[in-house]
Amino acid sequence: MMKQGVIIAGFATCGKSVLGRKYKNVIDLESSNYKHIDDFKNISVEMRKGTKREINQEWPENYYQAINDAINKYDIVLVQLKPEHLDYFDKNDIKYSIAYPNIKDWKTVEMKCIGRGNNQNFIKRLKEVFIPFYEDVLRRNYEKLYIIDKNETLESILIKNNFNLKGRDKNEQQ
Repeated sequence: MMKQGVIIAGFATCGKSVLGRKYKNVIDLESSNYKHIDDFKNISVEMRKGTKREINQEWPENYYQAINDAINKYDIVLVQLKPEHLDYFDKNDIKYSIAYPNIKDWKTVEMKCIGRGNNQNFIKRLKEVFIPFYEDVLRRNYEKLYIIDKNETLESILIKNNFNLKGRDKNEQQ
């Protein structure tokens, strides 16, 4: 039987993109690349979030297919944390873990959003779902829940939990 990677559904600002760029056995499946038909290739993914864009007709099946493909190629597959994605995992008996910022620390999440260039519309929507998504997560069939405190990162949590993170060579890109 082929070894499968682990899926970690992470809330925004958990550090999924950083890990995906830094480690060759980790992939960040940024959902907007699957959800939208993008006319905004000239601006960063973070700046695109919260803008109105055309939905890809293949969404969300194209995202789920990418996740299923990635777990056969990577040790860690990082995905967007949304209730509908967790519904899909639960319905299909797909194992996953959750990474969530400490819910007592919205301010840190907000500052990370600002620092990475998210617009106010995105930040406002994120704040609206911050507590409800967490409450939803607690009712889920996840394997592990990783709470990221103010001075921690998803990277430090994974290292602390003995994940084997394999660094990229200096000239290697994802």
